Amino acid sequence: MIVDLHVHTNVSSRCSSLKPAELVERARELGLDAVAVTEHATYKGAQVVFDYARERGFKVFRGMEVYTELGDMLVFGWDEYVRYYLFPFKDLREEVEKRGGIIIPAHPCRGLDVRHKHRQELPDELLEAIVAIETRNGLITKKGNDQAERIRGKYGLFGVGGSDAHHVSHLGRCLTVFEDEPTDEKELMEVLRTGRYRAAYLEEIAGTKEPG
Repeated sequence: MIVDLHVHTNVSSRCSSLKPAELVERARELGLDAVAVTEHATYKGAQVVFDYARERGFKVFRGMEVYTELGDMLVFGWDEYVRYYLFPFKDLREEVEKRGGIIIPAHPCRGLDVRHKHRQELPDELLEAIVAIETRNGLITKKGNDQAERIRGKYGLFGVGGSDAHHVSHLGRCLTVFEDEPTDEKELMEVLRTGRYRAAYLEEIAGTKEPG
């Protein structure tokens, strides 16, 4: 199962121009089985796109991306309102874990600013709360992705891939290839904990599946 696990749309992410109709059409052209809509600090956009795509027979997983002092986090299993822009990681972890959700650090090696500062080591506070990190991100350099892969290996984590799309041309640049076929967010989270998947660039899997 081929999934773009990190996508933003213009429904709730002001920085994105990607429309739901463009998302579904382009994802099908690329042969993707599903995408995860992860708007910034809100679940609302994911729900809107989920409903739109379901009517057209395409699968969307609902999540969001939350900005914390330990970096940007992809979150699945929590559909509450994010109370403030910089959400304390401790509070995020508490909210997500009590709902059985999952947290995945996004683009952990993007740049050197305060939001992406863990290029060599991950703090214990973060490691205790995660099983995977994003090792293929479509909007950062290969060098940054390669460093994330080294970090993944160092700590024995799993790696996911997502385009971080903010425009239709970004969609599908990086992907997660699952051995299983989760049908909803609950099954997606179960699979993410198993490690039965790998991160990949689109060109690495091009031609392995017929579009449709």
